[in-house]
Amino acid sequence: MTKTVRICHYKKLKIKLNGDVYPCCTSYPHTKLGNIFDENIYQKIENANIICECPMFKSVERTPEDKIDLDYIHYETSNICQASCVCCPQCKDKMQNEEQHLEKIREIIEHYKPKNIIAIGGEILVQEKAFNDLFELKKKYPEMKISTITNLCVGKERLKKAEEIFDKMTVSMLGFTELTYKNEMGLDFSKTMDNFNELYENKKVKLSPKYLAMPTNLFEIIPFFNWAINLDVKKIYLHCIHEFEQVANLKNPYWTKTFAKVEKQLKSILENNKELLISKNRHFISIHTILAEKTNINQQYIDDAGLTNIIRITV
Repeated sequence: MTKTVRICHYKKLKIKLNGDVYPCCTSYPHTKLGNIFDENIYQKIENANIICECPMFKSVERTPEDKIDLDYIHYETSNICQASCVCCPQCKDKMQNEEQHLEKIREIIEHYKPKNIIAIGGEILVQEKAFNDLFELKKKYPEMKISTITNLCVGKERLKKAEEIFDKMTVSMLGFTELTYKNEMGLDFSKTMDNFNELYENKKVKLSPKYLAMPTNLFEIIPFFNWAINLDVKKIYLHCIHEFEQVANLKNPYWTKTFAKVEKQLKSILENNKELLISKNRHFISIHTILAEKTNINQQYIDDAGLTNIIRITV
């Protein structure tokens, strides 16, 4: 894939939970631009020269003629969440400076007026200030596109208001049955699916279902994929928790046999839906590199299946 050459911090900013500012999601330590509470943060951002490279972009030195014109501000609000996911390592206590953190982020958003905002938690839909700030921003800047990652397990009143805010939602799942969903996330699967279906039918929000595989829910990626592949959605994510290789010895023969079964079923779904996938004519499926490796859905398989533009292996 050809890399985009750009001045990365003139196009995208990533603001982490501690307020540190980076030019992209990868957050390489040497690319730190400053902290949102720095008095001269705007000068630090605009005067920085960051030379870095990732799988998608190559950042080059700015010139005096270049002007900052942000496509994205991607920021973290809080770890507060109503779920109790077994794989989540985060403390969910409210940050001591949460109010000031969110106020400063809003100030930066209003200063730069990016084309897109990506706000992630925790769970944004249950965080009062973060949610209401986005509601007000959307009213003030209706042309600004707002996205989030959510478990979507909220009441109808909050869902209706969320529908007015968000242009895109990635809906993250740790299971695809009532029992697994309850055990792994502490949430109500029926409630999540009912909310998803309501948004899907209303067509105001672009949805992307995301499956997070781990040792205890691996096989439920199959019914998830069977369901998701037939939806008219922006993208499908077949991903896994970052700790998968730490919590499971994936070289053990147990996992060799397990992934062989998953591979057979995933490839069957892909091959049975090949015409549908090709008709998408765009990057429609994102598969994490661990799942791609263990199920042999590698680049060679993707190319041979004629799905080069449809399936992308991601980190």
